[in-house]
Amino acid sequence: MISASGLVKRYEGKDVRRAAVTGLDFDIPEAGLDKDDITRKPADMIAAGAEIRSRWITDAELAAAPGLIKTMSVKPPTGTGRVRLIEIVGYDLQPCGGTHVRTTDEIGNVRVTQIEKKGKQNRRVRIAFA
Repeated sequence: MISASGLVKRYEGKDVRRAAVTGLDFDIPEAGLDKDDITRKPADMIAAGAEIRSRWITDAELAAAPGLIKTMSVKPPTGTGRVRLIEIVGYDLQPCGGTHVRTTDEIGNVRVTQIEKKGKQNRRVRIAFA
């Protein structure tokens, strides 16, 4: 199942002031996804104002923990010997090389506008920023 924090983690790394609508691909089996549920969970996390922290691990540590990688379309930046992990305190931990907000409440309102089936297990979730 897709994690709400996985969605927010990836979207908060983008410049949300310029991205009106964006989408990410997730490896999700045939099970149905509910737009309202996926919208509500990130909205609750955003409103909580959770702190964003970073730390570093080695490429080898990342390879030993494949569960940290939660999207199909955004691969962690590897090859330099270390990878930055971004933690939404109390919600999620994922590798990411992008820029980030300090707290989730800096993101603003988001809503899922569409869920597309892009393959047997590939789902593209499109999110709009208000």
